Amino acid sequence: MALICSGDFRELRGAVEGLIRHIDRRAAVDFVPAEYAWAEVGAEVTVNGRAVGVAAVFSESVRNRLDFKDLAPCGAELDFAELMALKGAPISIRPVPRFPAVERDLSILVAEETPWRAIAQAVASSASAELEDVRFVDIYRGKGIAPDKKSVTLSLRFRDEDGTLTHEAVDAYQGAIVKGLNDAVGAELRTL
Repeated sequence: MALICSGDFRELRGAVEGLIRHIDRRAAVDFVPAEYAWAEVGAEVTVNGRAVGVAAVFSESVRNRLDFKDLAPCGAELDFAELMALKGAPISIRPVPRFPAVERDLSILVAEETPWRAIAQAVASSASAELEDVRFVDIYRGKGIAPDKKSVTLSLRFRDEDGTLTHEAVDAYQGAIVKGLNDAVGAELRTL
């Protein structure tokens, strides 16, 4: 199965992850950096540790050969048989939460080579049970950021099933996550 898009590799990644999770909601999808002669940036797509395909931003030589002057196409090729071999898990239904969630956005400074996977793992390992979701928001490079660093913004959603969270409690949960990020990937909270 082939997927092609013009533009952002993150959109392609989202489409691939969405497709795989539509088949198996619990699948652990990962994009492992890999080098391909035809790609500027590439990754091997794995599901539950097993390779199921590749995804990449096409190189300038490929774009020139195909006469793509103003586009930066991305593509993925997935093994259809591997996808169909995934087992769908039963869908569990939870009641609508009675108490509101609290969302916090964090912008952190990390080394340029730090992958999202390492950031997400650091958050998961230092988070309390009240962390309901962590999402990637954006990457910023430019004015005010050292050339060997990048600013990564992530969104955290906290919820307590037994009551309304106080801002003080969420501050403590967030503090533990920031400390875990610092310990695991050398992240610093971006203040500007």
